[in-house]
Amino acid sequence: MRRGFLTAMLVACLSGPVLAQAPGSAPASPTTLSRQERNFIAEALADGMAEQTLGKLAQDRAETETVRRFARRMADDHGLKIDRLAGMALRHGIPIPREPSLSARAHMYSLRDTPEGAFDRRYMAAEEETHARAIKLYEAQAERGGEAGDFARDALPMLHSHFEEARGIMAELSRRPAPPQTQAPPGDAPPGTSGSSE
Repeated sequence: MRRGFLTAMLVACLSGPVLAQAPGSAPASPTTLSRQERNFIAEALADGMAEQTLGKLAQDRAETETVRRFARRMADDHGLKIDRLAGMALRHGIPIPREPSLSARAHMYSLRDTPEGAFDRRYMAAEEETHARAIKLYEAQAERGGEAGDFARDALPMLHSHFEEARGIMAELSRRPAPPQTQAPPGDAPPGTSGSSE
């Protein structure tokens, strides 16, 4: 049930208003960009949309105000990034992705059944990993120049800031006591068994 809800929410975001094209405008020739640039725009757009959707989910499920604020920032910042990427995609005839990337789906499903008390750690660990991967993708594109390279260079400071913030929050969460486990303490016999062999 939870998986269906998250999938529907993510697909709704991916097929939302960014699909609309301004009246009277026509996308530029699809040949204006290299295949590599087109792939970068499509991947960055799908990842940004997934980040925005997960940020909205985390605002509802976060257990601490620090994580809730971070999630709000993810939704807002990646929303701005999506607008620019979607504009580039429309201008160059690049299809707007309609489903998340494999890595985004993996993160989404890893969060779907997170038990109470463990969501913040799991979400922040995923964010740290996701932003580390995004930084590598954007740094490689930034070296290539062109419109996609300019976008990547402009976005890198934001991604670095997100990564550092995620790492700091994760370190803070790691210093807190772990949530209580639902298993019997050492030395206690499980229910229905005897503590003695007699």
